[in-house]
Amino acid sequence: MEETRTGGVKEFIFSAIWAVVIIFAGKAVMLMLPAYKSLGAVAAIIMFCILGFYVLTRYCAVYTYSLKNSRLRVNRKIGGRNKEAEVSLSSVKSVSRKRPKGSPRALHMRTTVFSSRDLWYILYRKDKEDNLLVCTISNQMAEKIKRELKHAK
Repeated sequence: MEETRTGGVKEFIFSAIWAVVIIFAGKAVMLMLPAYKSLGAVAAIIMFCILGFYVLTRYCAVYTYSLKNSRLRVNRKIGGRNKEAEVSLSSVKSVSRKRPKGSPRALHMRTTVFSSRDLWYILYRKDKEDNLLVCTISNQMAEKIKRELKHAK
């Protein structure tokens, strides 16, 4: 089973709203503190760069989730760069909509930044420690993973 999802639409709108807020904040600094005009402009530019980098490099991407031969493979493609994660279903402890207790190291391979509505949390063991894969797989994919976990045990 394989599915492809694209992220970034809501994030683009949200970043545009933040851009307007940043512009007004920079203008306010320039108007209230005329001696620090350049500081307001530099701060606004830096905040734009951080916002753009964060949204573009993490969430305006194409995600491919595939389940084959008891392995879940996630590929995030941004432009020409790929980031992959592969999890053997034999190492999976749980698949749920709720974030597990504790704070295992999390790998975010999800299409949304601001909404946690469609998130799935896959807790697995790698190198003798718990890890968490946060992804936006479909309900059908999650159910298939759960079925394969039951058959494996």
